[in-house]
Amino acid sequence: MRLTAPLTVLVNHLGYAATGTKKAVVATTVPVDVTSARLVRVGAPDPGDVSREVSLAVGPEEQVPGWTTGTYRRIELPEQLAPGTYRVEVVAADQVHASRDVIVGDHRLQYSTVSDVAAYFRAVRSSGEIDRKDRHARFYGDGSGREVDARGGWLDASGDFSKFLSHLTYTRMMSPQQIPLCAWALMAARDELEHRHPELWRAQGNRLRDEALFGADFLVRFQSPEGYFYTGIFDALTKDLHERVITAPLQDSVRTQRWQAGYRHGGGLAVAALARASTLDDDGETTRAGYLAAAVRGFEHLETHNREYLFDGEESVIDDYCALLAASELLVALREPAAPRSADEDLRATVEEAARRRATSLCDRYRTDPDGIGFLEGDVLGRPFFHAAETGLPQVALLRFAEAVPDVGGDVPLAARARRTALALALATASRVDDVPNPFGYLRQYVQPDGEEPRTAFFYPHANETGYWWQGENANVSSVAYAAVRCAELDECPPDARARLLRLADDQVHWVTGLNPFDASMLQGRGANNVEYSTAFQNVPGGILNGITSGFDDEQDVDFMPPGPASSGDSWRWAEQWIPHTGWFLLAVSAVR
Repeated sequence: MRLTAPLTVLVNHLGYAATGTKKAVVATTVPVDVTSARLVRVGAPDPGDVSREVSLAVGPEEQVPGWTTGTYRRIELPEQLAPGTYRVEVVAADQVHASRDVIVGDHRLQYSTVSDVAAYFRAVRSSGEIDRKDRHARFYGDGSGREVDARGGWLDASGDFSKFLSHLTYTRMMSPQQIPLCAWALMAARDELEHRHPELWRAQGNRLRDEALFGADFLVRFQSPEGYFYTGIFDALTKDLHERVITAPLQDSVRTQRWQAGYRHGGGLAVAALARASTLDDDGETTRAGYLAAAVRGFEHLETHNREYLFDGEESVIDDYCALLAASELLVALREPAAPRSADEDLRATVEEAARRRATSLCDRYRTDPDGIGFLEGDVLGRPFFHAAETGLPQVALLRFAEAVPDVGGDVPLAARARRTALALALATASRVDDVPNPFGYLRQYVQPDGEEPRTAFFYPHANETGYWWQGENANVSSVAYAAVRCAELDECPPDARARLLRLADDQVHWVTGLNPFDASMLQGRGANNVEYSTAFQNVPGGILNGITSGFDDEQDVDFMPPGPASSGDSWRWAEQWIPHTGWFLLAVSAVR
């Protein structure tokens, strides 16, 4: 997919908040001399109103290193605009080129997306014949006849009806958080809306709560009698109900009997989600006390057995931040009035000690690259941490720890260190974004492809420890956006850094909602140029697809649905919806202005 017009004025398809950073990008596929630009209010009641037309400064022409999609000029729009409809007009070669009309208004992105996202999760609930089968879920290669009531939860992706706490569990640094992350995100986003967008919270808060409880109920059922959570139910991509078994797959859909979820396999986020569910204002199918009891069982079990469930027996940075979020949410839940009083002190002390230990370990992983820019050391090999779906999650976990620990008599200096580390990571991300011509402000990470030295790159490397998995990163950029907003609000964040982080967050959200080199909205049913994954397995309105990647053949380039690969079995890399994208996007839009 490529732009074909000589000049296109790209904007966010869904519009902009009345207050906050806004931009347009002029994309040119041939040499064009852009002489001026203006912002025009469409349908202004008084054509003579001076606010009807505003001159805009056009940024320099930039070639993003390696991208063959053309050249770009960034145009900053006024941060304060009256609600209304606008378009950006650019004059080039004595011709006027206009953007699509965009709406500016208070809570514009939230009003355009939150209801749709809630509907998406409800639409991809596991139900019907799948649930009738999963009510009696069996284990791969197990002839004992054991069964698990594994109904509920959300189906993983457009073309994969599995249910995963995480997949890619055979890797050390690529396990993404899936169903538990989405349950937690629905609750966290609901709290963000109450604080930032109260009118929308009044309209949508109960829907988000009830959807989160649906996910929490699945997690309760998907917990073993011993206390660990199962990794997932997988049919080896056959869509055959008889092939649905509890397992943790390897590459090429090879199933295994390693179905115990360690902290990084979704076990940590399951604890976090259940602990947070216990603090809500209503019960689901399980009571709030039941959610807390399940969270405590899961935490206590993984504190003893986590390394046993890792394919290599070695913890990584993902274990740290998932365990940290689990312990932090438990600390918050244990101070609730509904928390059991017996054993409170011993349990709180145990959880707080675990939270301090994980926060210390995560902060201790902070390093700087040869240019002095920060990153986290990811594993025992000393590789940098980089991810395709949750780069912002370490920062989110550190900030949740900082919120939780002082309130229960914990380590205030360590909480301050956690905030400083999260802020340093966010600012390091902004530094990498600014390190090369980057008019879209798109995320860049310090990555290390297999067999190579570390380097900074726009997209996830194709050569990685999974042996096959790389795809669009809409979840990842949304996680960075959410973390950037949270870090920008810290007292430790100077005003200039705060402004930079808020722009970083807006840039990532704008990318997902259409302001990208392919002029494509990634939110099905909203904006223009939505793409379909498959006529047989269609995308669902309100969901976010995988998105844009590096070039299929040249990783320095950028790609979205390249005709050859997209028609020969690789379309999933770009066009398939996946629940973490939508969960992280919900968090991002709940927090941005």
